[in-house]
Amino acid sequence: MKTSLSRRTVLRGAGVALSLPWLEALAPRTARAAVGIPRRLLICAFPNGAPHDWWTNAPSFGTSLSGADFKLPNVLTPFAPIKHKLMMVSRLGNYTWSRDGSAPGPSVEPSHARCMSAVTTCIDADEVARKAGLPLDSAVRSTTSVDQLVAQAMVGMTGLNSLQTGLGVKPGFFDYRSYAYNQVLSWKSPTEPLKRNVNPRVVFDQLVGSTGAKTPEELARLKARDKSVLDAIREDTLRIKKRVSSRDQQVLDQYLETVRSLEIAADQVSATCRTISTPNPVPEPPGPQQGLSQGQDGYDHELHANVMNDLITLAFECDRTRVITHLLDDARSEFEYRNIPASDRARVGLSYNAGASLHYHASQHGSGELADTTVNGQYKILTPSNRDFAAINAWMGRKVAELALKLDAIPEGDGTVLDHTTLVFLSEMRTHDHDAYDLPILIVGGNGKLKRDTHIAYQPVGSDRQLRDLWYTLMRHVFGMPVSSFGEDVRGTRNADLTEILA
Repeated sequence: MKTSLSRRTVLRGAGVALSLPWLEALAPRTARAAVGIPRRLLICAFPNGAPHDWWTNAPSFGTSLSGADFKLPNVLTPFAPIKHKLMMVSRLGNYTWSRDGSAPGPSVEPSHARCMSAVTTCIDADEVARKAGLPLDSAVRSTTSVDQLVAQAMVGMTGLNSLQTGLGVKPGFFDYRSYAYNQVLSWKSPTEPLKRNVNPRVVFDQLVGSTGAKTPEELARLKARDKSVLDAIREDTLRIKKRVSSRDQQVLDQYLETVRSLEIAADQVSATCRTISTPNPVPEPPGPQQGLSQGQDGYDHELHANVMNDLITLAFECDRTRVITHLLDDARSEFEYRNIPASDRARVGLSYNAGASLHYHASQHGSGELADTTVNGQYKILTPSNRDFAAINAWMGRKVAELALKLDAIPEGDGTVLDHTTLVFLSEMRTHDHDAYDLPILIVGGNGKLKRDTHIAYQPVGSDRQLRDLWYTLMRHVFGMPVSSFGEDVRGTRNADLTEILA
């Protein structure tokens, strides 16, 4: 029997509400490829900038490379299977909001807090605090971030309006600012930072819990009895399976097996989760600071990243939300990357030393320097980036590539979940120098609105374009939002579309 279902149909029971994946029955036979296809935004941000490797194959200023001429750098080669679905963008800055000098410049200090706070807002949080008469070391002020503007345009379409996830495990120094700026990508309003959640079980429960008041208690009782959330929806699952085709039944079975495997993995990682006491005197947004205890028995950073990838995939596959921000590590991270395998290290020329620690912030300040002067249309490499820094970046690139490949493996309508997602992978600063120009940016998917298989480079610093125009362009052309401006430019320059990135 084949019966049309709504994408809003969920499997319910005992305080659990699990949304369906894409099934044949979700659209009439004559319009399956066109009905109900969502548009999604996924921002994956990494701190501390990128090694010089990121720009090894970059085109000269003001030009582009496409197809066979466009080659991925070594830190991004895991994206090779979907190279035809991605675009790199170079020479975009995020500094014209800075009022430190008489004119905007690419150097922003303190850099880690202010640059990360601006990566999705493109404004100066310090200036917002000054206007409010608040001390800079305790203010929690910004503006509504791009992801939340997109989420607001989709209110009511999904159970969760947006989701904030992350991998931050060891809080770093906060540059004498609230750690909201170091650990937050999403701002619901100028006074409401939405903290990333690093606990996989909490995220899992967000995805499968109903909105009823009894949900937390029901889920707690299930876990106390060592049962799966799938036990709660067994009867509803059988009812739905009777209404769909045999192919849809197979898809549903595979989906539920994935949910159960993810539930087990989330519990495994969450066993090492703990609440970290608030460092004094650094202020914080409401709620406890979250992290994981590095070195605690059983903690596995690779597994943590994999589980978070699976949770993000689940959230999109079952249309639980359409807007996610994922922070791969906190700004100015002090985490020691002992987990990076030999393959990632070898990819960037680092000899493998089992158990050796790659300290993130220290490696950023290790050897490596790019000039702001040009040679043959590119920035001159004064000193190559140290291989520790490159290996960490290579690992992060691989994890995001693996996430993209998971999304691309899920059929949806006339394409895949990845095709209907705009995934932006970027950092808040350039490289070792802390400067906020020529940000490393990669965009995957794009809902058919963006160019693919190309690397576009704008002009050098001073004549470059700004990150605010990227967000402005995506909101207007990918998400169809009637926005008139986004971010700030103290020069008074108005927003303009990045027409070069449009398909």
